[in-house]
Amino acid sequence: MSPIEDFSVQPIDQRLDVLKKRQRHLMIWFVLASSLVVVTVASLFLQKEFIYRFFDLSTHVQALDLPYHVQELVPFKQPVDYFFNLLSWFGWLFLKIFVSFIGAFLLVSWAKKFKFFQQRFQAWTQRILAWVISFILLWSGLTYIQYDWKDETKQAYQQWMSYQNNIVESQIAQDLQQADIDATEKAYVLAQVALLHQPIDRKTANVYVNQLISTEKANPDQFQRYDFKPEQLWVMQQQLYGKSITSVTQPLDQRAQQAERVSQIVNMILWGVIVLAVALSAILYVLAKNLKNRRVRITQKLDVL
Repeated sequence: MSPIEDFSVQPIDQRLDVLKKRQRHLMIWFVLASSLVVVTVASLFLQKEFIYRFFDLSTHVQALDLPYHVQELVPFKQPVDYFFNLLSWFGWLFLKIFVSFIGAFLLVSWAKKFKFFQQRFQAWTQRILAWVISFILLWSGLTYIQYDWKDETKQAYQQWMSYQNNIVESQIAQDLQQADIDATEKAYVLAQVALLHQPIDRKTANVYVNQLISTEKANPDQFQRYDFKPEQLWVMQQQLYGKSITSVTQPLDQRAQQAERVSQIVNMILWGVIVLAVALSAILYVLAKNLKNRRVRITQKLDVL
């Protein structure tokens, strides 16, 4: 090739490399934007419970709250902090996203060192597919590790509360009966057990919650001496009746309204992020595709020449 031909061809080759790099960068941003969409959609379903827990409330009974006298019956260590567990779950979520995202790029880069994969990773669609597969594999592996670390305390509580047909079959009910626990404290504990049962034993829970309501209305001062957690009573009434019924739980409605307002605001923000991220993803994909088509057209013209 003469110097004149080399001078005329070299800039075009450089331009093709620039187009290729731009296309690659756009696809990376496309994957990032798409990942943001997935995370935000998942947050839509999780944010309400998280916000309620921040206000020390919940949409349903999540953990067993035991009165002081009943705690002595627990045959194992005390329950863990469930709010901390929720934070830990979110920590695992972000860890899995970060490790899977970065690790997928590293795995694809490492695989490209082998001749077998070099021949198959020439097209950007194949590299994207390999990245997605790597992301899924890493995510699955981290999820297995997360749930393989079994919480012995949680399992022990589940075994203590488990029953098939009638709550009196559970070990906790038998322990309460043998210990001669006060009927109101017994109702408070067994109502939670029924609501934690899978599936929810609504009929049994309704009996014990009605007993608590009747006791409070009959003697409010005596009921307050039991030192039951108002938030737990509020959750039980909300889960069964959809409203607060007693004087102990009704003051918490204001806190619940604040939590609901915050949840609605966060929900609107998340929907806004989803719309923007989807639009951004579509724009990035179209731009990357246009750059690819432009690069292909230039290459075809050079081949003809």
